[in-house]
Amino acid sequence: MNENNCGSIKISEEVIASIAITAALEIDGTAKVHQKLLASAKNIVGSIKATQKGVSLVTTDNGLDVTVQISVKNGYKIPDVAVAVQENVKESIMNMTGINVYRVNVIVSNVVEQKVKSE
Repeated sequence: MNENNCGSIKISEEVIASIAITAALEIDGTAKVHQKLLASAKNIVGSIKATQKGVSLVTTDNGLDVTVQISVKNGYKIPDVAVAVQENVKESIMNMTGINVYRVNVIVSNVVEQKVKSE
């Protein structure tokens, strides 16, 4: 929340989650952002509280801790896609909201075949 001479500005978690989803989908190789984190994902990351649109947002002393769960398109290098998603999500949230993002956790839960368009 920001305070200024005109009043306060609050950005909802749903808006931040939407920014994270859009940023993740902008990365070539991301097939899907899951709208609900799997129970197994919660075990991997640890203390996931509430989620908005499948994105976990936890406020820490160091800034916002974001977790997104994605599927990667077959044929793409999973680490490269995941790092690109981390960087784009962090940059997008910080640029659009001014909120410090401490880290972005990416959980790759699936590899999917790319659909070939028929002529």
